[in-house]
Amino acid sequence: MFYLNRYDKSESGIAAVEFSMLAPVFVFMLVATIDVGMYIIERMKLQNSVQMAANYVAQTADDANVQYVFEEGYQGKGTGIVLSSEFSCECSDGEEQECPSTCSSDDYQRRYIKVTATGTFNPFFPYPGVMDGISMQRMARVRVD
Repeated sequence: MFYLNRYDKSESGIAAVEFSMLAPVFVFMLVATIDVGMYIIERMKLQNSVQMAANYVAQTADDANVQYVFEEGYQGKGTGIVLSSEFSCECSDGEEQECPSTCSSDDYQRRYIKVTATGTFNPFFPYPGVMDGISMQRMARVRVD
């Protein structure tokens, strides 16, 4: 009983115990914050590359090399990036139609290119409730003529 009374009011080591209980939570929050930041950066890289590819097609009016232009611009770490591009036309009413569209005589046709990229971001740490990867999709639509 004498030994227990000696440690009854001792407060040495309390900070170490509290730190050991909270350190895993802080580490998890730090890694999660880094992962969210990396995901945001990856989406911005994907958006910039898609926009660059769409601008290229708008200037050349040919989407044959859009994949090459996208790959040259995209320096990200996303996996399984699938790129698609399609032309669309519309009259002044704003309704999309197949190209070439036939607008009325007092109307004009606008032609657009839409480039879409879809891929997966793999987080640094597997989180409970989150799948193996997080889906990313970015799209750019630019007027061709």
